[in-house]
Amino acid sequence: MAFEPPEQFNVADYFLDARIREGSGSRPALLTDHGSLTYLDVRQRANQMANFLTAAGVRPEQRVVIALRDGPAFVAALFGTIKMGAVVVMLNPDLPSAEISTFLEYTRAVVALVERDSEDAFLRAAVGARHLQRLFVHGEAEFEARVAGAAEEFATFPSHRDDAAIWLFSGGTTGRPKAVVQTHTSFANTTECY
Repeated sequence: MAFEPPEQFNVADYFLDARIREGSGSRPALLTDHGSLTYLDVRQRANQMANFLTAAGVRPEQRVVIALRDGPAFVAALFGTIKMGAVVVMLNPDLPSAEISTFLEYTRAVVALVERDSEDAFLRAAVGARHLQRLFVHGEAEFEARVAGAAEEFATFPSHRDDAAIWLFSGGTTGRPKAVVQTHTSFANTTECY
């Protein structure tokens, strides 16, 4: 069995906006230790993140490092980045700065969204980063206020189904970790087929 999405296909729309259109907006999408968030809640946060990133100068197809722990902020950053047509680069927030430097150079990410306890390592890594333009810290008051103040509506970018959505990295068993580029189709295909 294979899933063949339409040519214009954004996986954020497939996983999130489609739930709203089908009438499931008030259903729980995330269950956390602090309560649950509905699909409408997640979409609002993702749209605010997409608007924030756009205002910060991120453009479709550029890479955005997300080095956040699991939780609502990670989900909003993931879907917000994908909704605006940029590409998520997932990094472990606990990496040492030397590895972060390698990933920043390798991915040519223009923005990084990081945890407060990872800020120092990312700041050290950013010193030689040729492409990184901005580093935003989750939990920092100014960043949180700017995201919360961003518009709650966002028109999802019309990605091609074969556009990159997320860069994951191999474990580096043969030496250095390698990028495994996941398209918009690949995540939906996994959901549909497995």
